[in-house]
Amino acid sequence: MSKADQQAKWVQIQRKTFTKWCNSHLRRRFAQAVEPIEAIENDLEDGIRLYKLINALYDQPMPKKYNKTPKMRPHRLDNCVMAVKMIEDAGVKLNFFRPDHLVDHDMKMILGMVWAVILDYQIKGISVEELSAKEGLLLWCQKKTEGYKNVKVDNFHMSFQDGLAFCALIHRHRPDLLDFDSLSKDNPRENLELAFSVAEEKLNIPRLLDAEDLVDVPRPDERSVMTYVSEYFHCFASQNQQEVAGRRIAKVVKLTQANDAMKAEYIDKATALAEWVRTKTAALNERAFDNTLDGVKSKMGEFQSYKKTEKPEKTLEKLACEQTFNNLTMKLRASNRPEFSPPDGTSLSELNTAWAALEQAEKERGAALSAELLRQEKLEQLANRFFNKSKVFQQWAEGKKALLDHQEGESFSSVGQVAARTQMLDAFDAEVAAGQARLDTIKSIGGDLTGDNFRESDKVSAKVAELDALYGSIGSQSSDRRGVLGREKENQEKQEELRKEFARQAKEFDRWLKDEAGDARDFTTFGDSLEDVTAYEATLSGNEQRIASESEQKAAAVGEVDAALKALGVTYNMYTNLTVEDLQSRRDTLSKLLEERRAAYGKELERQQAMEAKRKEFAEAASGFVEYLAGKKGEINAVEGEPQEKIAAVKSIHDEADGDARLAAVNKLDGEMREMGIVYNQHTKLSYPALEARWNSHKTFVANFLDNLEQDVQLQQRAADNAKEWEKQEQQENMRIEFAKRSAALNQWLQGANEELSEPVRAKSVEQVKEQQATLDGFKGELPAKAADRDSLNEYSKELVAAGITENPLAELTIDEINTRFGEVEAGVAERGAALAAEGERQAADDAPRKEVADKAAGGNGAKDRTAG
Repeated sequence: MSKADQQAKWVQIQRKTFTKWCNSHLRRRFAQAVEPIEAIENDLEDGIRLYKLINALYDQPMPKKYNKTPKMRPHRLDNCVMAVKMIEDAGVKLNFFRPDHLVDHDMKMILGMVWAVILDYQIKGISVEELSAKEGLLLWCQKKTEGYKNVKVDNFHMSFQDGLAFCALIHRHRPDLLDFDSLSKDNPRENLELAFSVAEEKLNIPRLLDAEDLVDVPRPDERSVMTYVSEYFHCFASQNQQEVAGRRIAKVVKLTQANDAMKAEYIDKATALAEWVRTKTAALNERAFDNTLDGVKSKMGEFQSYKKTEKPEKTLEKLACEQTFNNLTMKLRASNRPEFSPPDGTSLSELNTAWAALEQAEKERGAALSAELLRQEKLEQLANRFFNKSKVFQQWAEGKKALLDHQEGESFSSVGQVAARTQMLDAFDAEVAAGQARLDTIKSIGGDLTGDNFRESDKVSAKVAELDALYGSIGSQSSDRRGVLGREKENQEKQEELRKEFARQAKEFDRWLKDEAGDARDFTTFGDSLEDVTAYEATLSGNEQRIASESEQKAAAVGEVDAALKALGVTYNMYTNLTVEDLQSRRDTLSKLLEERRAAYGKELERQQAMEAKRKEFAEAASGFVEYLAGKKGEINAVEGEPQEKIAAVKSIHDEADGDARLAAVNKLDGEMREMGIVYNQHTKLSYPALEARWNSHKTFVANFLDNLEQDVQLQQRAADNAKEWEKQEQQENMRIEFAKRSAALNQWLQGANEELSEPVRAKSVEQVKEQQATLDGFKGELPAKAADRDSLNEYSKELVAAGITENPLAELTIDEINTRFGEVEAGVAERGAALAAEGERQAADDAPRKEVADKAAGGNGAKDRTAG
């Protein structure tokens, strides 16, 4: 078994052992009133059965308030927190154990917690010869099993595996219950079963282990064995006390002279014990707590110290008194002496009554301390919650008040700004109104604290009053703020109307000024002629008078609105950037532009007068040049005679230098008009470019006329040369066509041959090889004739070159390409012949096995036929 498997087995044994141990103590205290634990890792998740277990073991009071039917994890976790606190209050050290280990079913942590309880409750108190707990229990086992055959207790695992140690412990104290000498080390299962059964049935020791828990594992679980062995110790320890008491009685019988000493001893111890019980009971009944969490925790610590240290010592003293009284009584009876009557208040019944009152006071003290602790913890939590909420609320309220303070005396410049502030105030009031619930919560918590006598109730009440006053002041200040905003809104609305009106009029005035200024800048609209410019003067004067009138009216209207705004103290208008000064500046600009336009008009009138004279001069010069060209063209067209004679006559008529001089004079006049800005001449439709084009056209006419005459001279010579060249070209074309036809026919055969020869050799028999060889032989037969066609084409190609033909676009292939392809076909024939020969040999080699198989198959079929017959 691996270490991991062994660990897992130990966990399961501990789970079963610890579950049985817990159930045995729950039954002793609650009988059937508590449902037994079945799965310890699951059944403790709500904390309730753990409450009852700790109550049964340590008499710890169960929590007064806990969730009896927890359904959700937070509810179970709250219960488990109180359960863990009960364990720790009982003095059990849990180290790293947390409440969520119970809720999360953490098996190992839960088993560790139960083991810590077992150690504290059942094993820690064991003391043998100054050894305690585990060492004391081991020594007790060693002393009680000393002398038994095959029994040697060195530990709490292997030493108990064969069952003999358990049987020896029983036999040592109750030899009448089993025959130890009849047992064998070789029967561990039977030994264990015998010990467990006798212990359960005769000694009332709960059966915490089963035989397989020790036999079926390499090494039994130490904690489980210790838990079970401790049950033996506690069972037999009481019997040992009785034995000791018996021996003491025997000694007292023998030593009667010690009776008086024993009586005196009892009276002293009982008197001191009774006084202690009386004083302690009074102290436990005292309820003067100092109303603080630390104070009640201190009282709780004192109480736990009393239960763990002081009371156990007094319990031993009580037991010692009882033992002394019982021993004395037995001794007196054995010696027929009168019964011992202790002084008043020191008898066992009186001590027991006082002790019962002490335990009742202890129980009530514990309950009172727990209740006070819960009350103080609750008050502490409430106080923390109260002061935290108060702090947050006060910071929030002071922030709101500071915001209102900051807005005091705020100035406004628009309705939108006032509206935005009003919306902010609405949101502010809504948030402040929502804060009422938070203040009510704080007041409620404060009421709970003062109502439950919290130690700082005065401070709580003062804080509630302070927050209430602060919250009220915010509401009043907000109401005042709303009144200010309402009045300011009316004022801003009036200003808003004036701003918009000013912006509207200023915009319209500004647009009008810009439009008029734009018109005034347009100095090219006086007219295109002297007549137009002269007539424009009336329009110009009327326009200037209209502008002056409208400008004055608009400026007065804008100035009136501006004065109203300034009377209200408005210095900023978000609807426009324009001011009265801006508009006046633009009026000044317009006036200046009008003056400039009037001056420009005067200059334009003078310019138009000079231009009119220049137009008339150009029109006369242009008309004279056109008449000059018409005369020259008429003279040339009138020339007669042979081509050579006509050429001489035209050259004598055409004087290009004279024409250029006449056109230059016109060009000079055109340049002068351009310099004056003349773009239109109503006195003529002719322009210098048009005249220049006519002169160029005339020169072209003369050149073409002369060229035609020159061509007529050359026509006769060229006609003879053309006839000879045509005959040569026709002969070359016929030779190209012939080569193209013959090469196309040979190329078609070559393509077919290449396609056939490029097919791979595939055959499944010798016959198929022969068929392909026959096709190849056909190509071989055609090859000589096709070689002759190739040679003929080569000879004809030489004739083409001799005739000057080096390119033939009509042919698909050149002679070099034909020779190359023919060579490829010849090589392909040779390669295919070799491939067919090799394939024929391979097929011939494969035919023998095929034939043998076929013969066998034929023979087999014949035998079947004969059998069937």
